Amino acid sequence: MNPSRLALVLCCAALACLPVAVQGQSSEIRSKATTQVHSHAHELSGFLLRQDRKAVEAALGKPFHQEKRPNNITAYAYHLHGFKINYLVAFIYEEKRSIYNDKVMQMELTGTEPSGPTGFFGLALGDSAEKVESALGKPATIRHEDDVNVDLWDYPQENYSLEFTSSHRLYSIQIEDEPGGAKSPAGGTDQVHMFARATKDRDINAILSLASGEIECSKKEAFGIQGGNARKILDDRSSPISVCLAEASEAILALGPEMKAADTDIRIWEKGPPGMVVKFPWSSPLREVVLVDEAGAPRIYEVTFR
Repeated sequence: MNPSRLALVLCCAALACLPVAVQGQSSEIRSKATTQVHSHAHELSGFLLRQDRKAVEAALGKPFHQEKRPNNITAYAYHLHGFKINYLVAFIYEEKRSIYNDKVMQMELTGTEPSGPTGFFGLALGDSAEKVESALGKPATIRHEDDVNVDLWDYPQENYSLEFTSSHRLYSIQIEDEPGGAKSPAGGTDQVHMFARATKDRDINAILSLASGEIECSKKEAFGIQGGNARKILDDRSSPISVCLAEASEAILALGPEMKAADTDIRIWEKGPPGMVVKFPWSSPLREVVLVDEAGAPRIYEVTFR
């Protein structure tokens, strides 16, 4: 995978709904879906793929550069607070008739300053090539890019690629979503229970890996993460969506780890690829949890109370 890269020159340096019943999911399918959640990149600098552009700008302000790209994509580059060089590029899909309009479909985090946590498999800009290889394994290919004097590590089976400086330090991370790429909907009670446990335990890394960039929790009104940085919003116990999800997690965990009282169906939308819906018994205050395929893994999309 090699997402489109936005090369910028800064400081004289190149910086670069209809339910259909399912008769049950096999353990093999559930295991594969669970593995995908943790092997496909979804977050950079606290932002999630499929968040709205307005969420990025609420946190980072207006872009300092933008340019049109093929396939209705516009790249918006943002300064990161606390850094002089590092920047984030959000590749936004712009097609008003699409359900993905104004959504972040790719992201790129670039810079030579040690970044601290990035949300990308525990790695940070400035990490050594050895540390990165230990975390991700060897890339399928490595090639030198003369225009920005970096080495590109490509992982075609994943949704990310990386760039390294001549001193073998991680310089850029690119991740992308592939909407509609799943051959069939995945996810179900395993992911829902994992998400509830992570919410109960306040495991923010697990919450972020399992949450959709469009996640909403609805109880009389809908609460989401389009007001800014997803990590900060979901890490704040007092944010409206965190309060809603905390209550939902109690209802989910009350069904036990097997969640035998819940039913798993396919959810079909008119304009989007199918997802999965976990429906709760009438005795539960929850009505349903919907999952969608996002960046190659099932993510929690909607949590709805009765």
